[in-house]
Amino acid sequence: MADLRELAHLACKQAVRMGAECADVTLNRDRSIGVKVEKNGIHDAKEARNTGVSVRAIVKGATAFATSSRIAPEDVREAAGRAAAAAKLAQPDPDFVSLPEPSAYEAVPGLYDERIAQMSVGDLIRTLGDGIDEAREVCPEVVVEADAGLSVHEWVLVNSLGVEAHIRRTGIGSSYFCVVRRGDDVGSFYDYDCAHMLDDYHPEGLGAKVCKDALGFLGARSVRSAVMPVVAGPLVAISLFGSIAGAAGAEHIQRKRSYLVGKRGQRIGPEFLTIRDDGFIPRGMGSGPFDGEGAARKRVTIVENGVLVNHLHGSYTAHKAKEENTGHGNRNRGVSPTNVIPSLGGVLAAEIIRDTKEGIYLNMGGLWPSLASGEISSTVDFGFKIENGELAYPLKNTMIGISIFDLLNNLDAISSDYREEPGQIMPTIRVRSVKVAGAE
Repeated sequence: MADLRELAHLACKQAVRMGAECADVTLNRDRSIGVKVEKNGIHDAKEARNTGVSVRAIVKGATAFATSSRIAPEDVREAAGRAAAAAKLAQPDPDFVSLPEPSAYEAVPGLYDERIAQMSVGDLIRTLGDGIDEAREVCPEVVVEADAGLSVHEWVLVNSLGVEAHIRRTGIGSSYFCVVRRGDDVGSFYDYDCAHMLDDYHPEGLGAKVCKDALGFLGARSVRSAVMPVVAGPLVAISLFGSIAGAAGAEHIQRKRSYLVGKRGQRIGPEFLTIRDDGFIPRGMGSGPFDGEGAARKRVTIVENGVLVNHLHGSYTAHKAKEENTGHGNRNRGVSPTNVIPSLGGVLAAEIIRDTKEGIYLNMGGLWPSLASGEISSTVDFGFKIENGELAYPLKNTMIGISIFDLLNNLDAISSDYREEPGQIMPTIRVRSVKVAGAE
């Protein structure tokens, strides 16, 4: 990536020469492949190679960007000049203090795999073809929609304070959505697999699994409206913990658009709940040694023993709050989590279900609170009624509603076992008292 670094330094110096008080520059070189399946057949397959430069120039806190898909020296210099000229005309921002300064980066292994970089469109087509065949062996009348993709990404960032960051990543993933129709009855389900390293990518059997799960949603029934426990499986629980981490982003806090405004230092959940953000997990999908501005990442405990203890910061929000930059920023002054890791409990997921006399099990879907209000109102598209500790039948025409703080106060179990994706620990949880609205 020496050529990308050289061009980035060239553009950064040009932006300052043209009047920027400070600047940063990113250059990328990418290769991507995507294959799409519709109605059991390959719908399209695309391969693309892209390059690009993005220059951010800052004058009195006013920020302007200029980009180009061409990265010859004259192109990056021209983009730098445009960014500097625009920054001089933009509205000053007194809250801006500085871009990140140079610091040491902790290495994160397992983000690039040359085997993935060498794969072709045909490799992905064969993978999806195998998945379709697996699904149709389970149920010949299944309709399969699927996607597979891979990416090879080279990225360099430099800024006028001396930061120089560069990374190579590969990624591969596939997903399946299976639909089975029998008369007016419809069952469907979705699942996925993704990884940075080929050894962590396991698409074998995924088509069959999704088809079997879709069959399990045939014969859906309504339930009576009541207040009852809700057990959330791994794909649902991770959405809840991720939303809490996202709401702890300092940009949302400072703009007063997060339900966690004013909650730091206060108990928001049970004592057994701890949520960490760890961007250094080897092979993790959210892992990396630095953030989108080139600031070194830090491990952060967001919730500790039920208490909100930290916000996530980028350079802009950290300077504004006079707090440490946690390395979660991007060049648009936004803040986002990396790998969100919840604490684990002492009982198996199966035991949580067996211990629930009556309730709802959510297999897939979101427990995403409204960022501003913290209210959760969600349809149960992939759920089961729990009766006498067993999954009795799939649900239809059902909704759940609860506020995030009522949910956390009623959280009474986290499983000790979990689904694991690279960088993700996904347990099962139970909320003991949730409003469930049914058609009966």
